[in-house]
Amino acid sequence: MAGLEVLLSIRGRNSDIVLSWATIGPASTLIGGCPLKVNLVYDVKSFVLENGNVLDKLRIAAAGYEIPEETTRELIAIVRAIMNKDGGVPFDVKPGSPSSAKTTAEILKLLVQLGLDVGNLVDRMVRFLVSRQKNDGGFAETMNLNSYIEDKFGATEGREWYPVGKSITWLTGKALEALCLAKYENEERLRRARDFLLYNQYEDGHWPDYVGHAESDPLGTGNILPALRAVGVSEDNEVYVNGRAALFQHLKHSIESGFTFDMVDLAAVVPPKTDLEREIVVQGIELIVRTQRSDGGWCVVGSKKSNPDLSAQLALVVKRCAETV
Repeated sequence: MAGLEVLLSIRGRNSDIVLSWATIGPASTLIGGCPLKVNLVYDVKSFVLENGNVLDKLRIAAAGYEIPEETTRELIAIVRAIMNKDGGVPFDVKPGSPSSAKTTAEILKLLVQLGLDVGNLVDRMVRFLVSRQKNDGGFAETMNLNSYIEDKFGATEGREWYPVGKSITWLTGKALEALCLAKYENEERLRRARDFLLYNQYEDGHWPDYVGHAESDPLGTGNILPALRAVGVSEDNEVYVNGRAALFQHLKHSIESGFTFDMVDLAAVVPPKTDLEREIVVQGIELIVRTQRSDGGWCVVGSKKSNPDLSAQLALVVKRCAETV
């Protein structure tokens, strides 16, 4: 097999970039071979800081891009200002919208990972998330979010994957991981969430978006695997092994089809354990690099405009994968 020539990014002007090329050799030499260097050609940091919301900007900070301390303080102030009285973060981080378990879990995870001094924000978010756990152990959004979710997703990608009032597998993954990272101590609640995920996997290795949904959703698996690791499920556990293998297969197909959007889940399968896995991760990073737009961002399928949400997620993925490959 010919070597893979991959453009890479880590450090430099504005977007922490060093322009360099590395040739990743045949699969037989990948593990323990030459270190992966990654180079994003365009300035994703400036794009997200100029166009993104507070969640997007926190992702850029979590990806390791240098953010001025004043900007970081402003981001924390924004989170505090928009939080609802119940401790949740508004859906789509839009002030005045009802609290969302999804948005709250995503921001809570980033705040904990960044180790920022945020006062009582973490405790408030944890209490809110716990209030969204249902009797079956899963996490759900409340009914008052229905119209907001419909307005955002209904007319474009559809929102069957994001119902209200019932436990959602991928949402449970997000909430469980965030609670574990925040060192939430109620082990009974954590076990219930863990078991909800362990017992609802489909035979193909993926999960349905919710119990009873006929189809499995590979995009949800990328939210569930990190949660299982965080709660202490062994990587030798059959559910975890099957889920990871299924996600690798999905990512391989997405790379072959040029679906950059699916690469947001690439960080869920690292570090690679075999030469073939490492090759897939490298190819995924190369796809991300190759499809970056000149404004620094990436666009979702069907759009010609760069999307700050997707761009921040992919920037974080590149950073995480480059560190572990």
